Amino acid sequence: MHHTHAHPQDNTHAEDHQHANPFLIPFILIAVFAVIEFSGGIWTRSLALLGDAWHMFSDVFALGLAMYASHRTAKARREAKHSRAEIIASILNAALMVIVVVWIVIEAFDRLQHPYVVASGYVMLIAFFGLVINLIVAQRLHHHAHHHGGKDNLNHRAALLHVMGDVLGSVAALMAGVVIYYTGWLAIDPLLSLVISVLLLLVTMSLIKDIWLDIRGESQHNSHEHHH
Repeated sequence: MHHTHAHPQDNTHAEDHQHANPFLIPFILIAVFAVIEFSGGIWTRSLALLGDAWHMFSDVFALGLAMYASHRTAKARREAKHSRAEIIASILNAALMVIVVVWIVIEAFDRLQHPYVVASGYVMLIAFFGLVINLIVAQRLHHHAHHHGGKDNLNHRAALLHVMGDVLGSVAALMAGVVIYYTGWLAIDPLLSLVISVLLLLVTMSLIKDIWLDIRGESQHNSHEHHH
């Protein structure tokens, strides 16, 4: 239940604070956990955890770029001009995701041929915490997108898509841990990491399409202005 009888002047101050940078807290949470999950992935030898950790690192990068771009875009809006930072950030982001996907796929096929023993109990624990953190971050970004007009913002959508992919990645890593723990079936780890990579690829393709439309829209807008 949300009570909405805040004083108007407090409200505008809170709004300014929110607008300051909606990505800061998600950035810190994910950055800290990505390091934990990456170390955990190496220690437990779980590819699903490592895949999810790589995804979280790409999120840290995405959120960092989103923070920078939103700062730049806000500044550009004040100066009434379109900021290129957002498009450049989104392109770098998409490129990084493609590299991560290729790495996971190559590694997964290697592991299907040469299975690794995975410390499944710890995988479950780490993946569970990852899931909780990702859900908190997704909720914050989603809330901001809905209540502060971030919905139409390419940058914001890219960051939220990353985090949603992360939620699914954590679920896959958790499932891998549970299956190995109860059945000892090691192939589930690389198989589910392949599922993670497909999710990442879908997210990335959708982002690339949006970037392309955005760039085309901008160039048409510019040529239109040029003719006038």
